[in-house]
Amino acid sequence: MPQKGKTNKPVASAAKVKDGKNLYIGIDLGTDHTAITTSDGKKNSILSLVGTPRDAIASKFLKKERLFGEEALNHRVALNMFRPIENGVLKNQREDIEAARGLLEFVMRSVGAHRGAKKYAIIGVPAQASVLSKKIITEMAKDFFDGILVASEPFCVAYNLGQLEHSLIVDIGAGTTDLCRVHGTMPDPDDQISSIKAGDYIDRELMKLISDAYTNVRLTTEMVKRWKEEHSFVGEPKEEITVEVPVDSSVLKLSITQEIKAACESIIPDITSGISKLISTYDPDFQDDLRSNIWLAGGGSLIRNFDVILEHELELIDGGKVFKDKDPVFGGADGALKLAMDMPAEFWHTT
Repeated sequence: MPQKGKTNKPVASAAKVKDGKNLYIGIDLGTDHTAITTSDGKKNSILSLVGTPRDAIASKFLKKERLFGEEALNHRVALNMFRPIENGVLKNQREDIEAARGLLEFVMRSVGAHRGAKKYAIIGVPAQASVLSKKIITEMAKDFFDGILVASEPFCVAYNLGQLEHSLIVDIGAGTTDLCRVHGTMPDPDDQISSIKAGDYIDRELMKLISDAYTNVRLTTEMVKRWKEEHSFVGEPKEEITVEVPVDSSVLKLSITQEIKAACESIIPDITSGISKLISTYDPDFQDDLRSNIWLAGGGSLIRNFDVILEHELELIDGGKVFKDKDPVFGGADGALKLAMDMPAEFWHTT
């Protein structure tokens, strides 16, 4: 059994690592970022954004028919923008499926995974992704791989951490917050809880709070998201947070300290409730082990002081010990890769 608070990462099959005929790939197809990592040691992460030129002038100016990630974001005023993943799920619309296919091809080319060897990939999905959602992702991606599986994203995180017995993963992404208890086997539906109160929810709350506090402000989603990523915190603020905000025809410096605090703390009640449910419905002999081995992962784990405040909230339900994944960007993709490398051949869905 892994020690609580320690990482005891599973060792991948040495034979598979050395087998030059196969390339194993882990992918986190996230609402905000898409991360990829491969068995030959390459990895990349980009924004899950795809842009196509709005008209012939934009097409001639940009000299590309599709832009991805930061490049698409930087030229968004000349583009039709697609964010194909919503609330952690691939949208079931032709344009979004094609955008996701292009995004997947782009990240694979970025790490040289489009060439040569047979390719076997595991794609992480939200904890309670539906059968239909998994099927849509599999159909979208199958042409790229010789074998493909989808797996619970928080379970992939646990696999990467080596926390495979009596652990509880809290994976705070952009579209969903996924909770998963892990007990030495693939999780069942009863082991997992998903909530749409995650990073995007914080953005919406922050925009609403600032708009309510200051009339006539001109806000964009990207502006608010940037402030959140730079300044997010929970608990007591260490300093005043001021930003430059367009107001009518002027630019004013405004304090948004309390608004950021309130927006970030808005997701805590659902997380605490979910942890309580997963602990209370676990085998009574191991409930203390579970509550002492809670792991924060995903981009939301970067919110300052979140682990401390979450532990404080858990004191109301007999306590809990919270640890943080040291690599919230690639934790899910790395876990998916390790799972792929350890997966017996008969488990693969071949394409």
